[in-house]
Amino acid sequence: MSQPRFYDVVIFDASGTLVGRESPHFFEEFFILAARDLGYEVSLERVQTALGKTFEDPQVRLNRTRMSTPDQARTYWVDLYARVLGDAGVDGSLHHGLQVFYDRFQEGHYLEVYGDVRPTLDALRQCGIRMGVLSNWSEHLRGILSRLNLSDYFDFMTISAEVGCEKPEGRIFDLTVAIAEAPHHRILYIGDHPEEDIRPAQQIGIDALLIDRYDRHTHFRLPSIRRLTETLRYAGLSEPETE
Repeated sequence: MSQPRFYDVVIFDASGTLVGRESPHFFEEFFILAARDLGYEVSLERVQTALGKTFEDPQVRLNRTRMSTPDQARTYWVDLYARVLGDAGVDGSLHHGLQVFYDRFQEGHYLEVYGDVRPTLDALRQCGIRMGVLSNWSEHLRGILSRLNLSDYFDFMTISAEVGCEKPEGRIFDLTVAIAEAPHHRILYIGDHPEEDIRPAQQIGIDALLIDRYDRHTHFRLPSIRRLTETLRYAGLSEPETE
C-alpha cells in the first residue's frame, strides 16, 4: 500500500539549498576564494565586516533588481565582490579579475552539492513527487545543475534572469505555481533565506520550509529543517536511512 503524501510538487531554491559549500560561512567563503584567485588572502572576519558594512547601505539592502536579466546578474555580482573585497583590504583594479571569477563561478567551479541533496531527490522521485527549482540566478543555472548531475531530477526551473523578475517578488512565485500545475496547498517550497524564500512563499499561500543546516536563522521562528532529508517527513513520507 502506497504512503499517503501531503504534496504533489516540491520546489527548491538553488544557492544554499541544493548547491553551495559545506560550511556555515559558505557565502563569505566565495569572497575569500575570489580574493585568492586575484592573488590575495583575506580573513573570514574581514569579509564578514565588509559584508556587514555593504549591506548597511540601503541602496544595496533594498535593491530588488539584481538578477532579473543576464546583464543585471553579472553587474550585481561583480560590483558587489569589488566593493566587499575593496573594503576587506584588496587593493588595485579588480574588475577584470572578478569578471573571470564570475565566469568560472557560472561554469560551476567553487560549488558543491550538499551531501543531503541526492538522497532527498532520489527518495522524492521514487515516491512520484514532481520537483522544480526556483532561484535568483543567472541564465547559467541550467548548465551548472547539468554539470553537477542534478538537472535530470527536475521537471521545471524558474530562473530569475530568464523570466525577468526575482525573489522576493510575489510575481515569480505566482509564475512558478502556474508552471507547476498544482494547487497551492499541494506544493512545498524549500529555501535557505527567511525573507527572500520562506515569507514570500507563505504570503501567496504555499507551504515553505527553511533549510537551516547551521542554525543561523533560529531567531526567525519559521518552519525549518537542518537536513534536506527531513523534507520527506514533512511531505508525509519516510526519510531515507542513513549509515
